Amino acid sequence: MIKLVNLTPHELNIYDDSDGKLILSIPPPPKDTPIPRVSIKSEVVGTIEVNGTKIPIRRIMYGNVENLPQPEEGTIYVVSTFVTLALKEKGIVRRDLLSPDTNPDSVIRDKDGRILGVKYLQTV
Repeated sequence: MIKLVNLTPHELNIYDDSDGKLILSIPPPPKDTPIPRVSIKSEVVGTIEVNGTKIPIRRIMYGNVENLPQPEEGTIYVVSTFVTLALKEKGIVRRDLLSPDTNPDSVIRDKDGRILGVKYLQTV
């Protein structure tokens, strides 16, 4: 049996992809639990001009990932997509990490457009 651990600061709600019903809800970790984060640096690498207005273009560089627990057999950690992307960029393979799939075909929203949850988890 797999243990799914939510390491995001938000409640993780997963909905059935066929009928849209809530099938799993995992609260965020307790307030004193460190959330895995990645530092991000950016630099302006150029501009584009649109209708006479210059718009700066930045390049994003991922730094180190902090507060990521060590793998534990039978446990999958749900972390932010930024964390999984930063690890992938550094060549670090963690098969125990997934993130909420926030692509349009996965997100479930309320009538005001706020995200309630997702239908899928994703890997990068």
